[in-house]
Amino acid sequence: MVHDDSEHDHDNDGRKVKCLSCGSPYEGFFCFDCHSLLSFSGDMDYFTMLEVEKRPVIDTNLLKENFLKLSENVHPDRYYNSSRDVQELALKSSSLLNKAYSTLKDPKERIRYLISLENDREAPVSKHASAETMEFFIEASDVCNKIDKFAKEKDRDEKTRQDHLKKLNELKEETGSKWEGVLREIAALDKEWLSDSNDSRKLKVRRLTILSHELSYLSKLQTLIDELIVAIS
Repeated sequence: MVHDDSEHDHDNDGRKVKCLSCGSPYEGFFCFDCHSLLSFSGDMDYFTMLEVEKRPVIDTNLLKENFLKLSENVHPDRYYNSSRDVQELALKSSSLLNKAYSTLKDPKERIRYLISLENDREAPVSKHASAETMEFFIEASDVCNKIDKFAKEKDRDEKTRQDHLKKLNELKEETGSKWEGVLREIAALDKEWLSDSNDSRKLKVRRLTILSHELSYLSKLQTLIDELIVAIS
């Protein structure tokens, strides 16, 4: 069964709050009382969709649990005998759920998405990280570039290969340590997130923007390091 958005009651945030089929209150695009697949509001954010708090740090176990529950009920295979409209809605719902889950489970993407909601515009791609992180990123990138040249050589010296592997694993450990440090600062900002005043929230959003850039640079470096480890192993 599928229902049109215009036929549903909405709350002040534009989210649907009543299932037309059975009258049950809900926030999402599937009614668990009457098992109806429902058209969803384009204004609904990923946090609301997956029923987790809209904040920098979330319960990832709850996120996964809610995702699996919703995925099972909107999976296109459940509607193969339904009308084309319902099948298309199931495909759209499933795709959106996957995108929402992949965004919220990744700290870097979750922070960027939260910033975009707070500022009512898409968060900027990596621009400015701290001087310390940028210095580390540049130095580590230089090392990786040298190792990349070595990886492309036909005749590679074994001792040099071992030295490069050792250096890469040291960089990987240091990158991971810096990543955890950023996550700890994000966790500290999260503690009073829901009770913040507007001015305090704005300050936290500005800091989160910087931290999101730090995560972006560290993520790029981690990917490069992992690829080089595989290349010379």
